Amino acid sequence: MKNWCVIFSLFFVIQSVTAQVTSVRVMTYNILNYRNSTNACNGNTNSANNKEVALDTIVRNMNPHVICFQEVGASANNSSYLLNNALNTGNTTNWTTTNYTNNSFSSLTNVFAYRSDILGLISQEVISKDLTNNNLVRVVDVARFYFKDPLLSAQSDTVTFTLIGAHFKAGTGTSNSSQRNKMAAAIIDYIENDAVDANIMLLGDYNMYASSESGYRTLIAGNGFRFEDPINSSGSWNNNSSFASVHTQSTRNGGSNSCFSGGGLDDRFDQILCSEAILEGDDGMTYVPNTYFAVGNDGNHFNDPVNTGTNYSVSSTVLNALFTLSDHLPVIADFDIEMQGLYAIELNLPGIENPILQPAELGDYYLRYGLELYTLEGKMVFKKMEGETHTIQGLPAGLYIAHWTKEGRSKSSKLMLW
Repeated sequence: MKNWCVIFSLFFVIQSVTAQVTSVRVMTYNILNYRNSTNACNGNTNSANNKEVALDTIVRNMNPHVICFQEVGASANNSSYLLNNALNTGNTTNWTTTNYTNNSFSSLTNVFAYRSDILGLISQEVISKDLTNNNLVRVVDVARFYFKDPLLSAQSDTVTFTLIGAHFKAGTGTSNSSQRNKMAAAIIDYIENDAVDANIMLLGDYNMYASSESGYRTLIAGNGFRFEDPINSSGSWNNNSSFASVHTQSTRNGGSNSCFSGGGLDDRFDQILCSEAILEGDDGMTYVPNTYFAVGNDGNHFNDPVNTGTNYSVSSTVLNALFTLSDHLPVIADFDIEMQGLYAIELNLPGIENPILQPAELGDYYLRYGLELYTLEGKMVFKKMEGETHTIQGLPAGLYIAHWTKEGRSKSSKLMLW
């Protein structure tokens, strides 16, 4: 009777509340030399005021909760301009930005803007060096956020995620692709050695022409951590009509304004890649299928400007704003956040093979979980503490009760060992 009580408690002592789900919309947007003056891009050809009016229109219509901007001019004041002139307009007051970051030589930076009523910032870092300790062409920004679950009283109880913002080196040729690969390798190295969250996204202007490029392969085909494409659109994107629906540059085709690239939509430069945990929903955050969208791309404007002819993907007002603001289109995607509830202590189980083939090392992602294995008679035969690497090996094949723990939450499940 005692042993059966142990099993009964493993399955039923956990207090649970029916999970509620809400969605967070993520956007990445290259806003083309915003308040950064060059010979081609200046107050006449790339008016900051016009860009801010256009951005206000786009944000109000697309309703993102967090945005990663690229090509913001290298001044701490530009975040304030974004907030005051494009985001916190009308009756809106809840947008804020991360702190200004840069190296000593780049004229362009990344900026994260986020809805402070929805999300909270946990920490902020930069990746500035490649794996040989040389400067990257631009810093890569890393920001950790937590979802402000109204049913919870503590930040530590809610869903957290890491956004990485990057603007890779532009241009064709071996030298430029090599620089992109160095940035990609630095990002993966950071994740494998320093990242805390399982929920990770890479947002930005990749400036890559095909998924076969070395930098992209570094991001998606690693032996350790690797990103995944939510829409599974690998291939040679450049000037390829087969990928017309996912192209993000350029919004226009030629013309007298040399600030903006021409050529119409024919490149998939702007992307959002996700960790496997997000696509599998392992840690309270899940990509919502069919929400990944290059805003303003209806799939019928290959090599054409977005606002020529018929385009019903967004309103004509938004189309014109996209044309005015940048030669890139923003990319958005929605992610479900599981609201845990004030008294819920149930844990989202990690993604693990079931059955498990022994020996099975529980490290890396599983470092954050504690695990106890029980026989069906209630005898504990394996224990791994949170933060500890351990290997399941030498246990008789069969069915076990797995009791997972993480940060005060717990859940039990059946687990088959081979």
